Amino acid sequence: MARTASAAKADPKEELIAAADEILAEQGAAAATVRAITARAGVNMAAVNYHFGSRDGLFIAICGRHMHEANARVLQNLQSLEDRHSPPSVAEIFHPLVETAFQIWVNDKVLRALRSMVFFSPETAERLNVSQMSEVYNRMRAALIRACPHLSAQQIRQRFGFAIGAIMNHVHNQDAHLQWNHDDVSMEELVAFIAAGFRA
Repeated sequence: MARTASAAKADPKEELIAAADEILAEQGAAAATVRAITARAGVNMAAVNYHFGSRDGLFIAICGRHMHEANARVLQNLQSLEDRHSPPSVAEIFHPLVETAFQIWVNDKVLRALRSMVFFSPETAERLNVSQMSEVYNRMRAALIRACPHLSAQQIRQRFGFAIGAIMNHVHNQDAHLQWNHDDVSMEELVAFIAAGFRA
């Protein structure tokens, strides 16, 4: 159903985001076609490419909006760790990101719908990482250099990759409705598992 006449006077870019957001939350990624999104937004199909370059570009913009507040909290935590005189612990660095995974990434219907596409599209996943997570990941790696002077920069990069993989594995298992759920693994257990990977 197209949006109301008064809504049609709004910014087409915002209308596309709102329409896609609604479809993703209500019906999932498969239903969020360009035709369905533009019909609900009440705009021409070419508007998606004009404003976002592609449907993936639209989805990345939506993902950014859903992740913005959580990412800002992670960055604020990292800033407070940087401002301290003593080096942070690995657990302190990762806890806010793991908390975000448990509380937001898993439960947000729109992010869940988008992940169903990201896992099958490496290019989209890479674009998403660069556009939404690069600052968070870069600041976390910088904090890890302070926290783990016994590790080389290369070792930190490798172990950081394993840690992010462990977090995303938890999220992906939740998406797939597998047996591993919040009762099986707590935030503290996952943080402790990650921290153990950075020991000498």
